[in-house]
Amino acid sequence: MPPKKESKDIDVAKGFKDLEEIAAWFERGETDLDQGLVKFERAMNIADALKQRLALAENKVKEIKKKFE
Repeated sequence: MPPKKESKDIDVAKGFKDLEEIAAWFERGETDLDQGLVKFERAMNIADALKQRLALAENKVKEIKKKFE
């Protein structure tokens, strides 16, 4: 498995696209358990990185707003 990216380095659009592709794979009803586990773990890693990235963006917005108050 590739090393985990820093959340600030994740491409948000690509992350969401990857999650959509993984979801579509599961929706097709694929039955390969091992591949499903790998895809599930990858999806969880992407979701976690996106969550952290969005939290960083939210904090940055708060900082910017505070500057102009």
